Amino acid sequence: MMHYRHANWRYRLFLVSLVITGIAVITLVARDLMSGDIKDIPVTPTTVIANTTTKATPPAKPKPPIAKPLPTVVTNPAIDQYLTRLNFSGTAVVVRNGQVILRKAYGLRDRDKQLPNEISTPYYIGSAQKAIIATAILQLQDAHKLNVNDSINKYLPDFPNGGTIKLKNLLTHTSGIVGHAETNAAITPHDLVTDIEKRGIKSQPGHWNYQDSNYSVLGYLVEKLSHQSLDTYLKQHIYEPAGMTSAGSYRTFLKVTNHSVGYQIKNGQYTTPALPDLSQLYGCGNIYMSANDMYQFDHALMSGKLISSNARQQMFTPGSPSTYGMGFYVNPGSYSNHGVLSGWNLVNGFSHSGQTYVVIMANVQNNIKSFGSVLNQIFGLLNQS
Repeated sequence: MMHYRHANWRYRLFLVSLVITGIAVITLVARDLMSGDIKDIPVTPTTVIANTTTKATPPAKPKPPIAKPLPTVVTNPAIDQYLTRLNFSGTAVVVRNGQVILRKAYGLRDRDKQLPNEISTPYYIGSAQKAIIATAILQLQDAHKLNVNDSINKYLPDFPNGGTIKLKNLLTHTSGIVGHAETNAAITPHDLVTDIEKRGIKSQPGHWNYQDSNYSVLGYLVEKLSHQSLDTYLKQHIYEPAGMTSAGSYRTFLKVTNHSVGYQIKNGQYTTPALPDLSQLYGCGNIYMSANDMYQFDHALMSGKLISSNARQQMFTPGSPSTYGMGFYVNPGSYSNHGVLSGWNLVNGFSHSGQTYVVIMANVQNNIKSFGSVLNQIFGLLNQS
């Protein structure tokens, strides 16, 4: 009983103390309110403040400068007047001794829209592509990845007569193969070469017989040995080193804003001929470029930027009485090639010395009887000036 009375006494004492303390606090607050001395109590924010310290951003790489359009140049009026009289439609580039003699666009690139050809207008180059494929093969030879005297079965074991046909036979159109029969269906490079193999041969190697399929096989070989697509290889090893800025494959041609439309004249009317599926012309006629790009290629070839002097000598050695070497015809005073694709026509030639270059690219295929004669005439006019 004494224990419980003692605990009750302590409890009462605690209550009295609590009441007295409460009265004191209320008195102090009331006094501060009356005197205006209460200050704002700082509140700790509950919002998380982000860390604004960031890593330094590396400076952006400067964009390459946009190339200025090449200006029109006419320092030989006789050549300009000659092309005008021919009703030439396309772009011409003539260079001698490092000086531009003529760089001019003529006619319309799109007759329906009345849009003019421009110096930068791209054209399909047809069989002139073979010179670019030949260059790629000779580059691989310079890199010791092949030799043009190798038999083709070293790289394509199932190739017909592959132990006898050498790479140089393909390069000079003396392989004797039957070749692919072109259709209008899409085809892969592998299936194209497989079809060429199945069609076999019609003669032993050594006799001239121009076949697009020779260069389709060579294009496939570039892919096989470089482990790159043909388009990628050409861009990295030929277009870029030569300074060719508008060359590309048929897949992107229509995306180029100032691309040309190809025409033929029939019964006095301009018509736009249908094109086959250009995968059928793999390696031998499905790329495009501007006339200035073709000049850049020729000049890079002759100045040693693309292949060695020994390889260039092989390129410009005729492989048959046709005078065709590797991608070029070897003429007494010049090297030249020619390309035609439905609606487009091209002739390209330069002197043995590499001092004179003439490129003529047209988007009307047949309004000029002979583009080879045009090339010869321009060389003649240059020699008269």
